[in-house]
Amino acid sequence: MMNDITPAVQRRMALVAGYSLVAMAIVAGFGYGYGFGSIYVAGDGAATVTNLNQSAYLFRWVIVAFLVIMLLDVVVAWALYYFFKPVDEALSLLTAWLRIIYAPFLGIALMNLLAVLPLLNDAAPAESLIMRSLNAFQDVWSLGLVVFGFHLTLLGYLALMSRFVPKVLAGLALFAGLCYFLSNLANLAVPDYGQYKGTVEMALSLPMALGELALAVWLLIKGGKTKQPRFQSASAEF
Repeated sequence: MMNDITPAVQRRMALVAGYSLVAMAIVAGFGYGYGFGSIYVAGDGAATVTNLNQSAYLFRWVIVAFLVIMLLDVVVAWALYYFFKPVDEALSLLTAWLRIIYAPFLGIALMNLLAVLPLLNDAAPAESLIMRSLNAFQDVWSLGLVVFGFHLTLLGYLALMSRFVPKVLAGLALFAGLCYFLSNLANLAVPDYGQYKGTVEMALSLPMALGELALAVWLLIKGGKTKQPRFQSASAEF
């Protein structure tokens, strides 16, 4: 069976994925980088509660931001599946499903943020309950990011196989995927990883961010426009 993805469809999928990834980066920068980072103080319940009381509206927008990210993840998974389908249909489908599986992890993690909202109405909100919910949010999300790291690693491998995505971008996606996978696996599996987490994340934040963002820019500018080799889907051989 020959590939049924035309260049026009591939270009549309590149634009959908590219714009969604850029939008996700902006929303994540606000929701997690600015919003959550301004409120949550690791190991300091009193400071966190004070920040929550002073920034209750910001906290609600943090929840909205993560909801938008979760929805965009599904859109990106769908678009990238069709974009890379001519390379290897089965592997592209697996890569897409891993990102779709990651989205519910983020949704479950968000339930912990929603659990904080009723506590903000209390005259003296319980610090321990709030910190437990915020820590649970990060732990569940970290588990989801292990799955996301696997997705991004396979995405980088697909890009490398494609022969039309620049190898440097494929390498960045591969490396970023490994960073997500290993750092979040360590966060869950290594008891004293918290002592090193800040240093590790600072060192890996740039390659982790560039992994998808560089690919997003390429998708917007060149994705589906370059003359690409014709592929026969690997799954069609059987």
